[in-house]
Amino acid sequence: MRDIFSMLQFLTLTAIPAVAQFASTTTFAFTSDTLPTGLVISSDTIDDSSGHSSATFNHQFDAENVQVKDGYLKLIVPGGRTTSTLQCAEVSTEFEVLYASVSTYAVLTDEAGVCNGMFFYHSDSQEIDIEWISDANSTSNLDANNGTRAMQYTNQGPHGEEDSSEVYGQAADDATSTVHEYRLDWVNGTSSFYLDGVFQQQIQTNVPTTSGNWVWNNWADGNPDFTVGPPKNDAVFQIQKIVMQYNTTADDQQQGSAPANRTTWTNSGTSRTPRVKTAALLPFWGGWLVHVILSV
Repeated sequence: MRDIFSMLQFLTLTAIPAVAQFASTTTFAFTSDTLPTGLVISSDTIDDSSGHSSATFNHQFDAENVQVKDGYLKLIVPGGRTTSTLQCAEVSTEFEVLYASVSTYAVLTDEAGVCNGMFFYHSDSQEIDIEWISDANSTSNLDANNGTRAMQYTNQGPHGEEDSSEVYGQAADDATSTVHEYRLDWVNGTSSFYLDGVFQQQIQTNVPTTSGNWVWNNWADGNPDFTVGPPKNDAVFQIQKIVMQYNTTADDQQQGSAPANRTTWTNSGTSRTPRVKTAALLPFWGGWLVHVILSV
């Protein structure tokens, strides 16, 4: 009985915490020297230093700082820059999603002075973030974990950061030297966050309701309350693989409805019909029992 109960507790931690059905699966693997089809490089300039921000620099996303090399997507913030505008790096999906489970397999930046971001974005008020602030002395890290670098999870609020919902999670001890899986599950009414398949945190306020793109970036703006920086040396965020399960507005799905199979494209241009995964939590003594159905 004890072994069964332990297994049920494990399933509780690793299960999607609501009914979640995804019609499509896309995997981006960085095995060539070009960016996979389905991802695009950003070129936006962000005016960080205006208004009430504590940032001392603006930043711009530059294609020169996006490299696919040695089996990784490398997002680079060049070191030693002392004037605005700081050159940074960002890629996003060409397509929009409406609810998703996205796993990013990555090595986080060790060099102090940047933010590594893995997030859903429609607007500043429709956004879910996984963020790593590489400077342990950032106010964000001091507030989160007494100066130890932590994972930061956020649903942005109606007025952006002003009324956002924020929680924190523990980072792996070797997060800056070893690939780990950073997963965000977005379903109707809930954002859930996982590290290497283990549940970390959940937010049920300010959950987006509108479709948008998935984004990965590495940036700095000199804000002592956030990125600090700019970095003294090149700061590199390395992504080995991205696995996305998702719905789109074209699926016209509500939670609990039956998803339709869709063709899935990988970076190599091949297609397949994905398995449809349905996960639901059922009440059980002492916790919850996960019920998973895979249809081939």
